[in-house]
Amino acid sequence: MPPLVTGTVVAMIGLNLAYSTVNNALNAELTVHDSRDLARLAIAAVTFLTAALVALYLHGFLRLLPILAGVVTGCVLAACLGLLDPHSLARLQSAAWIGLPPFQTPAFRLDAMASIAPVFIVLVAENKGHLAAVSSSMGRDLNPYLGRAYLGDALASLLAACGGGTPQTTYAENLAVMAITRVFSTYNFVMAASIATLLGLCPKFGALIEAIPNPVLGGITLILYGTIVLMGVKIWIDDKVDFSANKSLIVAGVPIIAATGLGARGLTIGGLNIAGITLGTLLALVLNLGLSFGAPPRAEAR
Repeated sequence: MPPLVTGTVVAMIGLNLAYSTVNNALNAELTVHDSRDLARLAIAAVTFLTAALVALYLHGFLRLLPILAGVVTGCVLAACLGLLDPHSLARLQSAAWIGLPPFQTPAFRLDAMASIAPVFIVLVAENKGHLAAVSSSMGRDLNPYLGRAYLGDALASLLAACGGGTPQTTYAENLAVMAITRVFSTYNFVMAASIATLLGLCPKFGALIEAIPNPVLGGITLILYGTIVLMGVKIWIDDKVDFSANKSLIVAGVPIIAATGLGARGLTIGGLNIAGITLGTLLALVLNLGLSFGAPPRAEAR
């Protein structure tokens, strides 16, 4: 997976999530119907601006909390404008403080295995792309740790499957947070994982997260997903990918358009749904491999 492919995968992830950002910030129709829609846009804008200003202008510890500052400010504004969902607040009030998630024992079905197996191909490419993105942000070569990253991802997915969970991934949103805060310490993620595990045993915390208004999520993800896209572009720039070469244009352009067009809905064939990111990643891998045979020698970097 050369930088041409990994950069494409990372950029594709951010673009694939773009619709959910604008959908959350406004509505599914992407149309301003009334003053309520204008209020939603205002909340998204204030959330975005708060996070951006904190990241740019504050100093010390507060500068490390742009996402939290944006979410809190957005939620306060939503409460003032009366846009907090009463059903979500009711669930928050009634949720228990301690509880276990709904574990399920493993079950083996060929149709389910066939539908979920391609996801792991995406996870391999996504993991490689994420590692390249972190390497680019840090200015440090992390490729020697790729084997550990794959092993950790595989073990996490295996453990999740034993309890009825889905395949795990190195979430790109974390990459965006690292790029914004410039904090790359491994110990932070050990602590974050430990705290997240404990919070997973608190249904009230889960209800609190679900109670965050959609416009707040739209404002925050505007920064996060945009950062993810540009991290993919940075991979291309840092490795001097030559986009004057037709191969580079095809390998990068076709998967990005296909994945962005399909979005989260994906492509359904005979009851099997292939997500946009999945199809785009497969296209990038196949095109890069296929167009390498018989092609005239030409360097992709200069």
